[in-house]
Parts: sequence; structure tokens; C-alpha cells
Amino acid sequence: MIFTGFKRKTNQIFFNKKLTEFVNETKEESSKKINNIIVIIDAINDEESIVKELSSLLKVDKSNITTVIAVNKKNKKAPIENSFSGADFGWRGKVKSDYLKNILTKKYDLLINYSKVDNLYVNLLILQCKSVFNAGFTHLNNELYQLLVDCEPDDYTVFNSELKKYLTILKKL
Repeated sequence: MIFTGFKRKTNQIFFNKKLTEFVNETKEESSKKINNIIVIIDAINDEESIVKELSSLLKVDKSNITTVIAVNKKNKKAPIENSFSGADFGWRGKVKSDYLKNILTKKYDLLINYSKVDNLYVNLLILQCKSVFNAGFTHLNNELYQLLVDCEPDDYTVFNSELKKYLTILKKL
């Protein structure tokens, strides 16, 4: 449909405008330890293993780790509970999904993006999320993150060990 491309373009314009504001604003520095984590992934089958590994590695309870799964299209016959797609965003980056609205109202100490590709809607979510510290892979949009780890996107264990190392250096753990 013609409006899908137009909607995506308005979301891209909104993202570019908000990104310059995001880069220019100073993030509040928190010296407190990491308790609440939000994890964005794009592979449904990796969710449980990532949460388990993060919980043990960062010494955070599993109940304090929120996962959000980015999918291309939602399957209406077998919906995934904690997933979102481009359909959950309206014009100019407005969030339509109640699930995402609920996530965006909470504050997080750490946001981790395990996405393998740079996605406009994942970036919109990160931009609107109230997180103190953002971490992701180097192939992603580097303006959204305070920590970027250079490793293969499929290698979660290397990413997690590097993340722990740098969070320890920054005295966040």
C-alpha cells in the first residue's frame, strides 16, 4: 500500500529530528548499580538463553529483565506475547501498542540491543525508552549507545563477557 511507505518516511523524519535532540541532551549519569534491564532481540528462540546468561553474569534477578522481541510482521494466528513490529508505531513515531506504552513508562538502568540489523522501529523504541545506559553492537547506529561492542552479532557470549567487563570498569555492577 502507498501509505506504508509514506508512514515509514514520516517515522524516519521523526527519528532524525528526535535523534539530534537525543544526542544534544545530556543523559543523567547514575552511579547506582544496575537493577532493571531491558533487552531488545530479534530472534525469538534466543530469548530464554540470553535472559538466563545475563541474569547469572550481571547478578540481576530474571524478574528485573524485560525482553522485547522485534519482528518484521506479527503473526495473527500465533501471536508472540512480548513482540512488536512496525505496525505498533503510527505516524511520526507515535506508539500505538499498549504493551510498548507500558514499557516506555518504566525506567531502566541498562538497555541492551541484540539486534542483528539496524531497524528503524527498534531505533524509535530505543530513542523513546527511559534508560540510563545503552549498549549494542558496533554495526548499529552509534549515536544511540554509550557502549558498543565489536563482535559478531550471533556471538552473545563474547558480547556479554565484554559488557560485564566494561560495566565493572564503569562501576555499574
